[in-house]
This record gives sequence, structure tokens and C-alpha cells, in this order.
Amino acid sequence: MPMFDDMESKYTFRKKQPCPWWLRSLFRFMFGYGCFFVAVAIPFLGSLAGLIGGIALPVTLAYPCFMWLKIKKPKMYSGMWWLNWGLGVVGMALSGILIAAGVYVVIDTGIEVSFFKPH
Repeated sequence: MPMFDDMESKYTFRKKQPCPWWLRSLFRFMFGYGCFFVAVAIPFLGSLAGLIGGIALPVTLAYPCFMWLKIKKPKMYSGMWWLNWGLGVVGMALSGILIAAGVYVVIDTGIEVSFFKPH
């Protein structure tokens, strides 16, 4: 995983030696513990998951298509031009639908803020 690779490379860069197996295990344990702590401390993130996902979705679905069009500059109205525009527009539409659904869920169910009291 990129997070673990980043922690290990920072250790290797600073100490100028390879990361031992027990320290790698400790990095993974502490990362898992941190994620668990956040999940218990902020239990209302589940109701915001759709909204956060909708905001992040274009990075995966739409932006790469538009970047490819900007960088490669295919012949206008060619097959690849239409395909990338279509996929980019569909990605943005899905993102808009997901954001609207996330806002609806937050408005409909509300956000119960109860720190350190998971449901």
C-alpha cells in the first residue's frame, strides 16, 4: 500500500538503512489502530460517505478522460474523442447524482454527532 511504502521510504531515507521487519509490522499496526480510532471517535462519517465519495469520484472517472483529451489532442469528432468526452460526461453525471444522493441522505437522516459512542 502506498501509505506503508511512504512510511518505510521515509525511515530508509532518514536512517540510511533498510527498515527491519518488526518496524514494518509496527507501522502497519499503528496505521490500523489510527484508522480504528478515527472510526470510533467520529462514527457519523458513515452518513457522509456518499457525499465524500461523490466529491472524490471525478478524480477517478472524469478527470483522466479530460486530461487525455487535453494532452493527446485527438482529431475532433473521431471515435476516441467521442469516447473520452462521453466517459468524462458520464463520470461527472454520476458524481453529480452521488453528491445529490449524499446531500439527501444527510438531510433526511440527519447527522447524529456522538463522539466515542458508536452505534
